[in-house]
Amino acid sequence: MERDPAAVRAMFDRIARRYDLVNTVLSAGIDGSWRRRAARATGLVAGGSALDVACGSGKLTAQLARIAGARGRVAGLDFSPEMLTIARHDHPGLEFLEGDALNLPFDDATFDATTIAFGLRNLSDPVRGLREMVRVIKPGGRAVVLEFVKPPKGLIGSTYRIYLRSLLPAIGGMISGDRSAYRYLSDTVDSYRNLDELGELARDGVWSSIGLEPLAGGTIAIAFGQR
Repeated sequence: MERDPAAVRAMFDRIARRYDLVNTVLSAGIDGSWRRRAARATGLVAGGSALDVACGSGKLTAQLARIAGARGRVAGLDFSPEMLTIARHDHPGLEFLEGDALNLPFDDATFDATTIAFGLRNLSDPVRGLREMVRVIKPGGRAVVLEFVKPPKGLIGSTYRIYLRSLLPAIGGMISGDRSAYRYLSDTVDSYRNLDELGELARDGVWSSIGLEPLAGGTIAIAFGQR
């Protein structure tokens, strides 16, 4: 599926104010636990540094900041100005900046860890995005992806597809007032990679020591790797 950056940015700007509410409703409130697991998967410690790419409203950024503590440095980057407005309002004191996930505005080996949550599938060039994530981490640092994946075939997969094609755009559209945005998000999930393909994508992004952890019946996954 074509990912036009300007169109995707405009879409996220439109739904920014209801985005977190929709996510909480659609995940039955467990999306926070997925972010906590992703934050722990970075191996970040107190005093460490991390960059949260495609940070949206900053929920994962805030999880990382809790781990890094007052002596650490955690930054969130996103290309949607409206999403960043929400992030700065909800998480005052954290560092947020507007930028391109495919051309991160940081030197090589700047951070101990990088993350991206539910944003990889929206990148026009996901392999380049993954390469950028490992470029800015220090040797031995860890990059982490939290993303939707195609579930295994069977009852879970069939039920999940009904959810994607019917419930997600209907509920998301009702709460946000923008059904087309949630039809797009439904389509991006339905057309995305399975668990093994996500691992291949990480290898193409020159990650090493790659690990994969399926969640939510195989419909969500955490992928992690090192520089």
